[in-house]
Formats: sequence, structure tokens, C-alpha cells
Amino acid sequence: MLETNKSDSLKMKLNDNLFLYKLDDSFMWLFNIENGEHYKLNNSSHFILSLFDGKKTVGEIQKVYIKKYANEGIAEPILLKDFNELLDHLMRNNFLNTLKNNDK
Repeated sequence: MLETNKSDSLKMKLNDNLFLYKLDDSFMWLFNIENGEHYKLNNSSHFILSLFDGKKTVGEIQKVYIKKYANEGIAEPILLKDFNELLDHLMRNNFLNTLKNNDK
């Protein structure tokens, strides 16, 4: 059973200064268009970041992530830990904006 967090009902999106890019499965990046910083991504990081569109809640994103990778044979407790650690990192480093009820 999925754990719930206080952030599960939040809708979040990538900050406006961030650009997600994927050429193929071996070439995925996150660019900061303001300061030029860039981060090479793996498949799971790119997949999760692509889901933060401001329409889905964190809980919905977590469920999609768990379903995708559980079908590949990864245990749910490991997936939950990885997801929560990545979410914490993204929030601490201001990669995500939390949307208010009236934001679109």
C-alpha cells in the first residue's frame, strides 16, 4: 500500500526557468535557462520530472511512478524511498513550484 505524505494533494510543476530535454534514452538533461546550469538525468529522473506539469498531484505522480517501475520488478518500498528522496531534493533546491488552487 502506498504511503501518504502531506504533499500528496499538492500540484507542482517545474520552475519556469527550467527546461527538460530528451534526445534519446541515453541523452536527457535538465537545463536552467537563467544561469546555464545543467544536469544529466537518468530515465527515472527524467520520467518523474516530465510528470510535474502542474495538472497532476504529487500523489498521482507517485502512483504513476510506482506502477511503472513495480512492473519492472522493483520492490515498492525501494520505489517509495527513491521517489520521496527525489521529491525532497527537488523541493529543497527550488526545482518545483507549488501551485495555488487558482493557478493553471
